[in-house]
Amino acid sequence: GRVVVDEDLKTNVAGVYAPGDINGKKMLAHAAFAMGEAVAEAALGHTKRADLRFVPSVVYGSPELASVGLTEAQARAESASVSVGIFPFSANGRAIASGDTEGFVKVIVDTHLGELLGIHMLGSHVSELINEATALMKLEATAHEVIEIIHAHPTLSEALMEAVAAALGRCVHLPGKPKR
Repeated sequence: GRVVVDEDLKTNVAGVYAPGDINGKKMLAHAAFAMGEAVAEAALGHTKRADLRFVPSVVYGSPELASVGLTEAQARAESASVSVGIFPFSANGRAIASGDTEGFVKVIVDTHLGELLGIHMLGSHVSELINEATALMKLEATAHEVIEIIHAHPTLSEALMEAVAAALGRCVHLPGKPKR
């Protein structure tokens, strides 16, 4: 059901590459675009790989659903030192001001290294918010660094920072324990 490729998206036929959905790696338009760029670079004699570790996924609906990285179950299978932080949009100033408080941000952190393992969101405009999460993971920002980033207020992006703080047990703006 797919064309088998190596790390460079090369098939077993010399000079033939298979970027995009056909290889079954990440069946998303933005992932295919990144793979296509990598293959174009290779065709020009440059070495570039499509890094598919941090490809955001979005379900466009009402509310939207967005994620990047590992699920909580995947993270727990890989690491014994996992902490989860959840911050509801019902406690976010921008969401309250807009009257759209449905949803939350969930962050999975490796507490030993501070590594962001997965970030999952449900709510309005999370298709925009997931890009900050993806950039932080790609740049290997630690959870400790993320909570030191000053976010504009009031913004939905504060919910991401607050969820990371919650995973570290340092969220001061969380009204009680959110329901999952």
